[in-house]
Amino acid sequence: MKKLNMNEFIKNIYEADSVVGRSGKVHKLHSTVDREEGEFLFSIINSDSTIRKTLEVGCAYGLSSLYICSGISERPGASHTIIDPFQNTQWDGVGIKKLEEVGIDFYSLIEKKSEFALPKLLETNEGQFDFIFIDGWHTFDHTLLDCFYTTRLLRVGGILAIDDVCFPSVRRVVDFLKNYPCYEEVGVVGKKLTKSWKEVGTRFILSSIKQERWANILSKKLYGEIFEDQENRMVALRKIQEDQRNWYWHDDAF
Repeated sequence: MKKLNMNEFIKNIYEADSVVGRSGKVHKLHSTVDREEGEFLFSIINSDSTIRKTLEVGCAYGLSSLYICSGISERPGASHTIIDPFQNTQWDGVGIKKLEEVGIDFYSLIEKKSEFALPKLLETNEGQFDFIFIDGWHTFDHTLLDCFYTTRLLRVGGILAIDDVCFPSVRRVVDFLKNYPCYEEVGVVGKKLTKSWKEVGTRFILSSIKQERWANILSKKLYGEIFEDQENRMVALRKIQEDQRNWYWHDDAF
């Protein structure tokens, strides 16, 4: 499938704002990546020719899968693994159906919850994935569990992308991961925040002391309300080295 055709296919889905499932039922689009997020995923993959083996937690209506598979479709040995326990129930098989409609045949679907599927994958695939996208269950503990296993599944130099960072629970996990010595942030999708006059005034008053000091004094929530200028929806982290933290590692700033 040529990239132009894939682009047209994706464009038509967004314009229709609906998809048809295996049952024949029409579903209105929801709980999916938007165009900016999808193009962000594609651009990361497209700019790195070493990315061939990809993994995704959460497929839903398949837009993220289409963008990811579009990026690796012409590369030798391309493979995409999808973990989605509800693909053929709650999501009516839409995501897989869309991949098949554009001729993508290098995917595998694991219809198990990620807390069961990821440890099983790790048994034989540690450090084997080039790109991993997390868009699963959004509680703090579940997101952290997904990121714990995918950090081990990701090779050095690979990319971990996480969606819905605007959720406080997911943002908390991302803040934690950013402090891992093995990760560096390589890109975000976000929007500039509009500050209230109280927040602007408070920031001005506190500016006499270096911002880094306030990060250690204030709670993360209060610090963000005062000092952060952008709300991120999606974040990409590169694994720059093996995760070799010692057994008692802890980041006091977190």
